[in-house]
Amino acid sequence: MSTSNPDYAKFFPAQRKSRLPGGYMGKILRVDLNAGIFTDLNLPEELLLRKYWGGQLFAEYVLLNELPLNIDPYDSTNVIVGMTGPITGTGLTPGGTKMCFVYLSPATRYTLGRAATSGYFGTSLKAAGYDGVIITGAAEQPTYLYVGEDKVELRDAGKVWGKGVRDTEEILRREAGRQDARVGCIGPAGENLIRAAMFVNDYNHTAAHGLGAVMGSKKLKAIVVWGTQRPGIVRKNDLIDAGLRWRKALQPRVYTVAQKKKSVGHGESWGAITKLNWRSTIITDEARGYDQNRVVLRPCFQCPRLCPWDVEIGEGRHKGKIGHFNAGSEWQDTFYNLGFKGNDVLYLSERINDLGIECSHYACGAGLAFEAWEKGVLGSDRTDGLRLEWGNLEAAETLLERCARRETWLGNILAEGPKELAETLGGEAKNWVVHTKGGTPAQHEWRPMLSQMLRELVASGGMKPQGAGGAEPPPDLADREKWGPLDMQKPDGWTQSHLLTEKFRQACGLMGACWFALNDKMPDALNSMVDSLNATTGWDVSLDEMLDAGHRSMILQSVFGTQRGWIAEHDWQDVGPRFLEPIPDGKYKGFTIAKWLPELVYEYYRLSGRHEKTGRPYLDTLTRLGLEEFKEWSQLD
Repeated sequence: MSTSNPDYAKFFPAQRKSRLPGGYMGKILRVDLNAGIFTDLNLPEELLLRKYWGGQLFAEYVLLNELPLNIDPYDSTNVIVGMTGPITGTGLTPGGTKMCFVYLSPATRYTLGRAATSGYFGTSLKAAGYDGVIITGAAEQPTYLYVGEDKVELRDAGKVWGKGVRDTEEILRREAGRQDARVGCIGPAGENLIRAAMFVNDYNHTAAHGLGAVMGSKKLKAIVVWGTQRPGIVRKNDLIDAGLRWRKALQPRVYTVAQKKKSVGHGESWGAITKLNWRSTIITDEARGYDQNRVVLRPCFQCPRLCPWDVEIGEGRHKGKIGHFNAGSEWQDTFYNLGFKGNDVLYLSERINDLGIECSHYACGAGLAFEAWEKGVLGSDRTDGLRLEWGNLEAAETLLERCARRETWLGNILAEGPKELAETLGGEAKNWVVHTKGGTPAQHEWRPMLSQMLRELVASGGMKPQGAGGAEPPPDLADREKWGPLDMQKPDGWTQSHLLTEKFRQACGLMGACWFALNDKMPDALNSMVDSLNATTGWDVSLDEMLDAGHRSMILQSVFGTQRGWIAEHDWQDVGPRFLEPIPDGKYKGFTIAKWLPELVYEYYRLSGRHEKTGRPYLDTLTRLGLEEFKEWSQLD
């Protein structure tokens, strides 16, 4: 433990004196990989739980007090903190599935890494009796962690080291002897320290932004969780009522098989996808052949939205191949970006998931390499014979494998990231790259979307961002938020809209819910969420207190970066030029957020109580949110 904070020394009490709120199991598991020692920690007292809830906020607070300054992300002293929230695993709300891990990002090397996952992993950790885990040190040999209600132990992972995540999950579930055991693991990408390697669980779920790489540096191949316990609920009938209202608000966003068999992905909703290294946006026949596939929707724990899905390809050269996909569809844009269409996209998407590489990391790096080949900047002498032609399946798949294993010059530098490839190629290639602070944005064509672009820029360098806002306030806040409808062609009001959305989406995650299950555009969406928290825990949290919890999480994210050299100006200065270029074609041709930078970024930080250029919170912001102990890192002028 690196902290000198006397308050943190009492954060996990030897004996709790206050009641344990509903929704919590009461214990955190500390794992020392160096010594092979496990320690059960009691959850903080109720007042602190009401302040920090769970998820990213609780985990950030622990990380800020445990992680040394001035270390490399692959140093054994990097710490992984994973937390569920109080409504994770109750089964009575949609989206009550979330678990969030935080650590020092290997993608940016200096900002917060955040990897959030859904499915069944977090609910099963709670079923084993734990609300979260703190993982320190590094094992000497490939190892996996088994966390069950029957025992906790470190086990030999030699038999699965080198295997993809699909085989690893199958083998370790059989070894656990429990068909309902849940496995979260890394693939070859994590083992070989690819900067944006993922943690993959339950086939269909991925936690990105380098968690897999940090696990690989610790020789931690997987975490297997199993149990039968359930969290207590204080007011069950009220929770049932709030959960039913929440489901009603979510109903318009429930997916269908028919949608999956014709959709090009998330960008379809606004009519633009990433193509040819972000040089085209027009949707043509990218979904060809999808209608011939067999699609099965896969729910997360007790959630009706049905975001994840499996596919059996029904036509073409990949007929009969199986794929397992999550909600976001970034992996589809990944391969549209390399010139692919149809079921080539789904085939390659399954390959990247099995290897465990964050898709945008590969999309932006390989996209740059393909463009450099097209323009004669990158030749066969540095591709080891690969012809990087758009839509060349052999080239894309081989390069994907090489990246996952750091094989060849190009595979190794793609493992480092697109920013590193651009700097190595030099010249005009530096202008063709997409990155944010060395990480990569979620792989969608965000550039026509003013508030989504702001969200991507101010996020922690490639981590799954939150916020984005809408043209009008959520119905549950319309009585107090008197703005809109906002105009995408004008910057006015969008920072406020984004900030508000970031607060309640953060809060959604802190309580243990997935914001893919939050439809804030519907009446009662936010109120039913707060009521679900209160019915579970026995608290009386207000909508304002919920927004403050989300704000608290945002501020600690800034404090973490501040401690390691981040400043807010990096949000618009350390960005790949292609990401800020005017859109090249289609119905949004010519649009760019760049004409309003840096003012939009400055305004965002001002409105959130942080200095516009440093990003440091003001002391009165810390005081209002009860975070005075971090005043050393505040903005004093």
